[in-house]
Amino acid sequence: MKPQSATDLVVMPRTDGLMLYNRRNLKAVTFPLGVEPRLRQAVRVKTPLPPSWLKKAFDQLEAVPTPWHEMICLRTRSEFDYRRVTWELTEKCNFRCVHCYLGEKLHNGLPMESRLRILDKIADAGCIWVQLTGGEALADPLFEPTYREAWKRGLMVTVQTNGALLSRWIGLFQDLPPWRITFSLYGASPSSFAAMTGTAPRNYYEVMRGVKKAAISGIRLRATIIAAKPNAHETAAMEMMMLDLGIEYHTYSRLVPTVQGDRRPLEQEADIGRLPVYFMPKSGCNGGVNSLHIHASGQAGPCKLLPNIAVDLLSENISDIKRLAFHPGTRSTKPECETCSAQEMCMTCGPVYALHKRAGRIPAHVCWRDAGLL
Repeated sequence: MKPQSATDLVVMPRTDGLMLYNRRNLKAVTFPLGVEPRLRQAVRVKTPLPPSWLKKAFDQLEAVPTPWHEMICLRTRSEFDYRRVTWELTEKCNFRCVHCYLGEKLHNGLPMESRLRILDKIADAGCIWVQLTGGEALADPLFEPTYREAWKRGLMVTVQTNGALLSRWIGLFQDLPPWRITFSLYGASPSSFAAMTGTAPRNYYEVMRGVKKAAISGIRLRATIIAAKPNAHETAAMEMMMLDLGIEYHTYSRLVPTVQGDRRPLEQEADIGRLPVYFMPKSGCNGGVNSLHIHASGQAGPCKLLPNIAVDLLSENISDIKRLAFHPGTRSTKPECETCSAQEMCMTCGPVYALHKRAGRIPAHVCWRDAGLL
């Protein structure tokens, strides 16, 4: 697939209509699928003015593309209906967080040629959103070309980062705005930050400098506040910091073992006196159905907790991703789940249950039955 031009406006054919979105302000409009041939014809012959219905859409999107036919990324229709993908560019990280679920971080990430092939397949799968993560995505030597190539293919790009290197990339994010930068907040003071991340206290100031600079620059931000034993006493202070900066946040304190089954992250779990807050109610697992997780090796799976259920995007056909829709997260984790009195309220998926079982302990918030509360 030939990379598209770097533009703000993207036309995305979907099964339910033709979506036109502005990546700079996140506004979007939808048209009936029947207008797609007319639009492609107008772009092909380079009409001086866009069709009237498209001009009205430009006004709604607050966009003035000039010349209009060169300023639109016209994506190809996909036979698949995938929407989101999370991609671990690298497992390497500049932090040594006490709660990290990755455990051994071995993979440095793929060469650029392989990344281009993966980006082509992400686009061919019909994905709209791609989250670049790690390890630490901003420490990846090929982060910038990967980010730019994702943009060229008409993808909405989100970056998950620990924030320490955020200042370095402000110019890139102003030039090609991400859908969002999600950063982790590990403390309201240098000491708690250092205890959580295993790094020097000065990194706390680097993170806050980058966050404030990004906020002033108008880059969309969300904070993930991780509360654990080293910083739980600062949970409210961290939340107030984000409120003062006008940054939305999500606080969580439920930790998981490493993917290898190491329980040490669980030893850092703290009770912050509140129930977990979720962005949306549980409505079934979409992993492998309309979302994907790509490991640093290039293996695509339903989610980050199922590394053994995967399609190799470098050697297999894009159509092979269909088999990822069938995995343990889409069904009960054990026969008892079918008759459990807590079934309606259970928020635990199969992979999370299996991860804790591998570590040798099932906490109450994972399974009330196994914890002896039912």
